[in-house]
Amino acid sequence: MSDPAPWQGIWGFPLTPFTRRGIDLDVLAAGTRHQLAGGVDVLCACGAIAQLGELRPPEHTAAVRAIVEESAGRRPVLATVLGGRDARRLAAAALAAGAAGMVYVPHCAQVAAAERGLRSLARLAPGVPLALYHRPPLRLRPAELERLAALPELAWVKDGHRDVRLFRRLAGVEGLRWVSAWEDVALPFWALGCSTFAPASTAYAPEYSAAWLGRLRAGDLAGARRLLELHAYPMIDLRLARTGIDIAVVKAAMEACDVPAGGVRSPARALSGSERARVRALVAQLRAELRPRSGREARAA
Repeated sequence: MSDPAPWQGIWGFPLTPFTRRGIDLDVLAAGTRHQLAGGVDVLCACGAIAQLGELRPPEHTAAVRAIVEESAGRRPVLATVLGGRDARRLAAAALAAGAAGMVYVPHCAQVAAAERGLRSLARLAPGVPLALYHRPPLRLRPAELERLAALPELAWVKDGHRDVRLFRRLAGVEGLRWVSAWEDVALPFWALGCSTFAPASTAYAPEYSAAWLGRLRAGDLAGARRLLELHAYPMIDLRLARTGIDIAVVKAAMEACDVPAGGVRSPARALSGSERARVRALVAQLRAELRPRSGREARAA
């Protein structure tokens, strides 16, 4: 199996820019460039936040190809596939387009179905590293994850439950690396041994995730906490404040940072005027914090 260790650090997920006719590949490429310039360590094509479930098969393949081409070998590109009848076919197309690995998203709560899906992808591409996105409706117990971990290709588990106690129990399974999907649990997950993260903020401010992760790596827990409290916590609270606005909030933040975002596809919902204003305020505050300071400002701080 190719070495998945270089996947450590920050995973970025370019969001899909939907139009009435499909997706805008030029805008997708621009979003990918923004994340590359911001220093992400891995690019994940067609992630859940990119509305994986709403992508038609040709769109999925085109999006993976566009992100691989934009990366041009600078960063590994993982292709996210949703379990079900199209998973194997989409994975094959993604590998043909140059994906270095796959993130498997289970489509139901059955552990047996997740195992079948992972084994199917492993048979398709022996030795290609796989990541399992552990999120609802799937909820594994340690013994169940141990059984899945026996699959040599399974190298990573991405947490989407945000349950610290569950993570503590599952993280004891040997042979797997973990990535956390939500910034608001970065501190407890870091304390429990998770050192790789997939924050939505990489879509608009990748330097922000690099900043708080850098503080954690330096042992500056107070500094990391201050940065997370400044932006990640209120931003995630807003994303979860109303059903269906999660992705629109992130896209509004991209636009506030002058990063083209494109539209969303139903069932994602548009933001209200007050919600959009709140996003702009949070982004303005973040940009002020990340702005390089003059020597006089730094001394005053």
